[in-house]
Amino acid sequence: MRDRKTESRVFFDELSPKYDHHFYGRHGRAQYRRVVAIVGAWSYSSVLDVGCGVGTMLKMLELPTVKLAGVDISGGMIDQAKKRLGEEADLRVGDSENLPWDARRFDLVVCTDSFHHYPNPGKALSEMRRVLKPGGHVVIADVWVPFPLRQLGNWMTKFGREGDVRVYAESELKKLSQDAGFIEFKRSFVSFSAIVVQAQAK
Repeated sequence: MRDRKTESRVFFDELSPKYDHHFYGRHGRAQYRRVVAIVGAWSYSSVLDVGCGVGTMLKMLELPTVKLAGVDISGGMIDQAKKRLGEEADLRVGDSENLPWDARRFDLVVCTDSFHHYPNPGKALSEMRRVLKPGGHVVIADVWVPFPLRQLGNWMTKFGREGDVRVYAESELKKLSQDAGFIEFKRSFVSFSAIVVQAQAK
Protein backbone atom coordinates (compact mmCIF):
# COMPACT_ATOMS: atom_id res chain seq x y z
CA MET A 1 0.00 0.00 0.00
CA ARG A 2 1.26 3.48 -0.89
CA ASP A 3 2.27 5.82 1.89
CA ARG A 4 0.75 9.14 0.78
CA LYS A 5 1.99 10.92 3.89
CA THR A 6 5.60 10.07 3.10
CA GLU A 7 5.04 11.13 -0.51
CA SER A 8 3.72 14.50 0.67
CA ARG A 9 6.57 14.97 3.13
CA VAL A 10 9.26 14.22 0.56
CA PHE A 11 7.66 16.30 -2.20
CA PHE A 12 7.07 19.39 -0.07
CA ASP A 13 10.43 19.18 1.69
CA GLU A 14 12.01 19.50 -1.74
CA LEU A 15 9.58 22.20 -2.89
CA SER A 16 9.69 24.31 0.27
CA PRO A 17 12.48 26.77 -0.68
CA LYS A 18 10.72 27.69 -3.93
CA TYR A 19 7.08 27.18 -2.91
CA ASP A 20 6.19 30.88 -3.01
CA HIS A 21 7.05 31.05 -6.72
CA HIS A 22 5.64 27.66 -7.70
CA PHE A 23 2.18 27.01 -9.19
CA TYR A 24 1.07 25.50 -5.88
CA GLY A 25 1.98 28.68 -4.03
CA ARG A 26 0.05 30.83 -6.50
CA HIS A 27 -2.99 28.54 -6.33
CA GLY A 28 -2.98 28.73 -2.54
CA ARG A 29 -2.76 32.53 -2.40
CA ALA A 30 -6.10 32.92 -4.19
CA GLN A 31 -7.66 30.75 -1.49
CA TYR A 32 -5.95 32.70 1.30
CA ARG A 33 -7.66 35.92 0.27
CA ARG A 34 -11.10 34.33 0.44
CA VAL A 35 -10.38 32.77 3.84
CA VAL A 36 -9.22 36.13 5.23
CA ALA A 37 -12.43 37.76 3.97
CA ILE A 38 -14.57 35.09 5.67
CA VAL A 39 -12.85 35.09 9.06
CA GLY A 40 -12.73 38.88 9.17
CA ALA A 41 -16.35 38.84 10.32
CA TRP A 42 -15.53 36.77 13.42
CA SER A 43 -13.89 37.49 16.74
CA TYR A 44 -11.02 35.14 17.62
CA SER A 45 -7.87 35.24 19.70
CA SER A 46 -6.22 31.99 18.59
CA VAL A 47 -5.90 30.29 15.20
CA LEU A 48 -4.42 27.00 14.05
CA ASP A 49 -3.45 26.49 10.40
CA VAL A 50 -3.47 22.78 9.53
CA GLY A 51 -1.16 22.16 6.59
CA CYS A 52 0.30 25.62 7.15
CA GLY A 53 3.01 25.30 4.49
CA VAL A 54 5.40 28.24 4.48
CA GLY A 55 3.21 30.32 6.81
CA THR A 56 1.64 32.72 4.31
CA MET A 57 -1.91 32.20 5.56
CA LEU A 58 -0.89 32.75 9.17
CA LYS A 59 1.00 35.88 8.21
CA MET A 60 -2.18 37.27 6.66
CA LEU A 61 -4.08 36.53 9.89
CA GLU A 62 -1.39 38.00 12.14
CA LEU A 63 -2.65 40.53 14.68
CA PRO A 64 -1.15 41.65 18.02
CA THR A 65 -4.08 40.06 19.87
CA VAL A 66 -4.09 36.72 18.02
CA LYS A 67 -1.99 33.70 18.97
CA LEU A 68 -0.81 31.86 15.85
CA ALA A 69 -0.14 28.14 15.52
CA GLY A 70 0.58 25.94 12.53
CA VAL A 71 1.32 22.33 11.72
CA ASP A 72 2.67 20.72 8.58
CA ILE A 73 3.92 17.24 7.75
CA SER A 74 6.93 18.75 5.96
CA GLY A 75 9.82 19.91 8.09
CA GLY A 76 11.06 21.97 5.16
CA MET A 77 7.81 23.89 4.99
CA ILE A 78 7.86 24.52 8.75
CA ASP A 79 11.43 25.84 8.45
CA GLN A 80 10.27 28.35 5.85
CA ALA A 81 7.26 29.29 7.99
CA LYS A 82 9.54 30.00 10.95
CA LYS A 83 11.57 32.38 8.81
CA ARG A 84 8.38 34.21 7.86
CA LEU A 85 6.70 34.30 11.26
CA GLY A 86 9.54 34.30 13.77
CA GLU A 87 9.44 32.78 17.22
CA GLU A 88 6.03 34.10 18.26
CA ALA A 89 4.08 31.53 16.25
CA ASP A 90 3.77 27.98 17.61
CA LEU A 91 4.88 25.99 14.54
CA ARG A 92 5.24 22.21 14.65
CA VAL A 93 6.01 19.34 12.31
CA GLY A 94 3.06 16.99 12.69
CA ASP A 95 0.18 15.03 11.25
CA SER A 96 -3.30 16.41 10.58
CA GLU A 97 -4.78 13.17 11.89
CA ASN A 98 -2.99 13.51 15.25
CA LEU A 99 -2.74 17.20 16.05
CA PRO A 100 -0.16 17.90 18.78
CA TRP A 101 -2.33 20.24 20.88
CA ASP A 102 -4.75 19.82 23.77
CA ALA A 103 -8.51 19.81 23.25
CA ARG A 104 -10.45 23.09 23.10
CA ARG A 105 -7.35 25.16 22.44
CA PHE A 106 -8.32 27.34 19.45
CA ASP A 107 -11.09 29.71 18.38
CA LEU A 108 -10.41 29.14 14.70
CA VAL A 109 -8.91 26.39 12.53
CA VAL A 110 -8.06 26.98 8.88
CA CYS A 111 -6.82 24.51 6.28
CA THR A 112 -5.91 25.74 2.80
CA ASP A 113 -4.88 23.72 -0.26
CA SER A 114 -4.00 20.74 1.93
CA PHE A 115 -7.13 18.70 2.64
CA HIS A 116 -6.83 16.64 -0.56
CA HIS A 117 -3.58 15.17 0.80
CA TYR A 118 -5.14 13.55 3.87
CA PRO A 119 -5.56 9.74 3.69
CA ASN A 120 -8.16 9.81 6.49
CA PRO A 121 -10.11 13.07 6.07
CA GLY A 122 -12.70 12.10 8.67
CA LYS A 123 -10.00 11.66 11.30
CA ALA A 124 -8.41 14.97 10.33
CA LEU A 125 -11.73 16.78 10.71
CA SER A 126 -12.36 15.08 14.04
CA GLU A 127 -8.98 16.34 15.23
CA MET A 128 -9.80 19.86 14.07
CA ARG A 129 -13.06 19.60 15.99
CA ARG A 130 -11.23 18.32 19.09
CA VAL A 131 -8.83 21.27 19.28
CA LEU A 132 -11.57 23.85 18.67
CA LYS A 133 -13.38 25.54 21.50
CA PRO A 134 -17.19 25.13 21.53
CA GLY A 135 -18.60 27.57 19.01
CA GLY A 136 -15.27 27.84 17.19
CA HIS A 137 -15.07 27.83 13.41
CA VAL A 138 -13.27 25.74 10.81
CA VAL A 139 -12.59 27.02 7.29
CA ILE A 140 -11.28 24.64 4.65
CA ALA A 141 -10.24 25.87 1.23
CA ASP A 142 -9.19 23.22 -1.22
CA VAL A 143 -8.97 22.05 -4.80
CA TRP A 144 -12.31 21.51 -6.51
CA VAL A 145 -13.30 20.51 -10.03
CA PRO A 146 -16.74 19.50 -11.35
CA PHE A 147 -17.79 15.97 -12.19
CA PRO A 148 -16.66 14.16 -14.38
CA LEU A 149 -13.30 15.96 -14.32
CA ARG A 150 -13.12 15.30 -10.59
CA GLN A 151 -13.53 11.57 -11.20
CA LEU A 152 -10.75 11.65 -13.81
CA GLY A 153 -8.47 13.64 -11.52
CA ASN A 154 -8.99 11.24 -8.65
CA TRP A 155 -8.14 8.32 -10.92
CA MET A 156 -4.95 10.08 -12.02
CA THR A 157 -3.66 10.45 -8.46
CA LYS A 158 -2.47 6.84 -8.65
CA PHE A 159 0.22 7.98 -11.08
CA GLY A 160 1.44 11.00 -9.12
CA ARG A 161 4.03 11.17 -6.35
CA GLU A 162 2.93 14.39 -4.67
CA GLY A 163 0.84 12.76 -1.95
CA ASP A 164 -2.54 13.67 -3.46
CA VAL A 165 -5.35 11.44 -2.19
CA ARG A 166 -8.71 12.77 -3.35
CA VAL A 167 -10.57 15.86 -4.52
CA TYR A 168 -13.97 15.97 -2.84
CA ALA A 169 -17.44 16.90 -4.01
CA GLU A 170 -19.33 19.49 -1.99
CA SER A 171 -21.69 16.77 -0.73
CA GLU A 172 -18.74 14.70 0.49
CA LEU A 173 -17.24 17.65 2.36
CA LYS A 174 -20.58 18.38 3.99
CA LYS A 175 -21.04 14.80 5.19
CA LEU A 176 -17.46 14.58 6.46
CA SER A 177 -17.85 17.79 8.46
CA GLN A 178 -21.20 16.76 9.93
CA ASP A 179 -19.88 13.33 10.88
CA ALA A 180 -17.02 15.05 12.70
CA GLY A 181 -19.45 17.13 14.78
CA PHE A 182 -19.63 20.40 12.86
CA ILE A 183 -22.81 22.36 12.17
CA GLU A 184 -23.85 25.30 9.99
CA PHE A 185 -22.03 24.09 6.88
CA LYS A 186 -21.60 26.77 4.19
CA ARG A 187 -19.70 26.80 0.94
CA SER A 188 -18.52 29.21 -1.73
CA PHE A 189 -16.26 28.94 -4.75
CA VAL A 190 -12.96 30.79 -5.15
CA SER A 191 -12.64 29.87 -8.82
CA PHE A 192 -13.31 26.98 -11.17
CA SER A 193 -10.59 25.07 -9.30
CA ALA A 194 -11.09 25.87 -5.61
CA ILE A 195 -13.89 25.66 -3.04
CA VAL A 196 -14.15 27.09 0.48
CA VAL A 197 -16.28 25.46 3.14
CA GLN A 198 -16.93 26.72 6.65
CA ALA A 199 -18.63 25.17 9.65
CA GLN A 200 -18.94 25.68 13.40
CA ALA A 201 -18.12 23.39 16.30
CA LYS A 202 -21.08 22.42 18.49
